[in-house]
Amino acid sequence: MKGRQLIVVDVHTTGPSFEAHDVFELAAIDVASGRVWDLALPIEARQLERADPTFLQLSGYHRRRLEEKAQQDLPAIAVELAALGDALAGNTLGGADPEIHAAFLSKLLHRHGVRARWHHLPADIAALTAGAHGISATNIPRLEVCCELWNVALPEFPSAMERAQAVAECFAAFDRSSGRESMMATLGWD
Repeated sequence: MKGRQLIVVDVHTTGPSFEAHDVFELAAIDVASGRVWDLALPIEARQLERADPTFLQLSGYHRRRLEEKAQQDLPAIAVELAALGDALAGNTLGGADPEIHAAFLSKLLHRHGVRARWHHLPADIAALTAGAHGISATNIPRLEVCCELWNVALPEFPSAMERAQAVAECFAAFDRSSGRESMMATLGWD
């Protein structure tokens, strides 16, 4: 029987609420195949008006000129989102804060006519890190702390792709600590 594959997903959004805010940067890594999605998504003026300025600043929306990248990515967005939807089908969505990332991703896929069909139980590197390091279940660490504990580099103001790569590396470190071979080693990413 083939097990589920891990697809690490990270999104940058215009704010904290998946109901009121939108994704403007999406990164995903299929840990088994090495397939990567790195997309900037256009946001309309009304979405930008509702945006939380702190979210835009921390994610580097203006500094990294994501509005321009979104225009470059625009022709491929529908095809790439469909491919990501196919890759996620029946597999495990993983990340740091995977529930909120899944909610934002589900909203984005729905807008593009793609069904969200991943397995209902996400893989949360923060919860796994807490368990592996004896941290209380009421004190789940943020990604920055997970990276420190697993000795994984994370830039100060990471892009969605840099966050996804760090999460994937943390999952690989977790696998190694548990005596399992990491798929990242198979791909030569370790």
